[in-house]
Amino acid sequence: MTELLLYLYAESPVHAGAADSLGALDLPIQREATTGYPVVWGQSLKGALRQAARDAGPAAGWDPRALATVFGSELPQPGEESSAGALSVGDAQLVAMPVPTLQKTYAWAASSVTLGRLARKYRTLSLPPANGGVPRVPTVPAEAGAAAGEDWVGGDQVIGPCVVGVRSPVDADLQAWAATVADHLFGGDQLFGFFAGKLRSDLLLVGDDVMPVLVRECTESAARVQLHPDGPERKTVQNGPFYSEYLPAETVLAASLTLRRPPAGAQDVTRLRELLGGEQPALVRLGGDETLGKGLVWTRLLGGAA
Repeated sequence: MTELLLYLYAESPVHAGAADSLGALDLPIQREATTGYPVVWGQSLKGALRQAARDAGPAAGWDPRALATVFGSELPQPGEESSAGALSVGDAQLVAMPVPTLQKTYAWAASSVTLGRLARKYRTLSLPPANGGVPRVPTVPAEAGAAAGEDWVGGDQVIGPCVVGVRSPVDADLQAWAATVADHLFGGDQLFGFFAGKLRSDLLLVGDDVMPVLVRECTESAARVQLHPDGPERKTVQNGPFYSEYLPAETVLAASLTLRRPPAGAQDVTRLRELLGGEQPALVRLGGDETLGKGLVWTRLLGGAA
């Protein structure tokens, strides 16, 4: 088997929709039942990756046979056999979420849970983080915080709707995680140079009482309506308003991928890297509302050593 780690970085707001409405939200995003953290379920992510490969087409090596080998066969007709494909896709779990702040406009909030999960994903790879090993997972008291940059330490910080005491000095373990994520997510691409530098200095660790508030209050919601179908000259509302929830742009997620052998081979890893970002991130679409410019996500694939 070949173990891979897929980073995802939201270029635009992302709506990976849940099955049911939630309070005033008619179309909420997918969330974990236990923590309330945003997530993109593996079946949704696999469908998006398959569509990206289908769009890339035979010119990129994704002919029908390659699609079936990696992602599984299409829905079979009566009497036809189906196969699951070689690629197993885990849930894209939250790593860090952008949150509004009073200084520097925004920062990324992470928790011991999000970084601990990322550490476990790295454990399965033959490729270690850039600093030569998996950093230790930092911890803070439930209502406190820690920072990867000097600008945030030694006082109270307004983070979203919360006031959090950020301890001093800078947390060395959190610094190591900020460098690891920035290096592996952006791959040294100069297009992302500003954001890589900001991530290294503006990653905050918040406690278990603070993070659930941030992931609820710092998502985006938008009111939408459906116009009457009798042509553009009749601009009257037929349905709505209804409210959709989105993960904000700049959100960082990560998912574990597994390629089983046989039937997968080295050429399948190569094709996936070309599709999902090897030397530099690649752009794919994820979730709904594509025609509204939503769901643009930068991806970068790690691992895959033979």
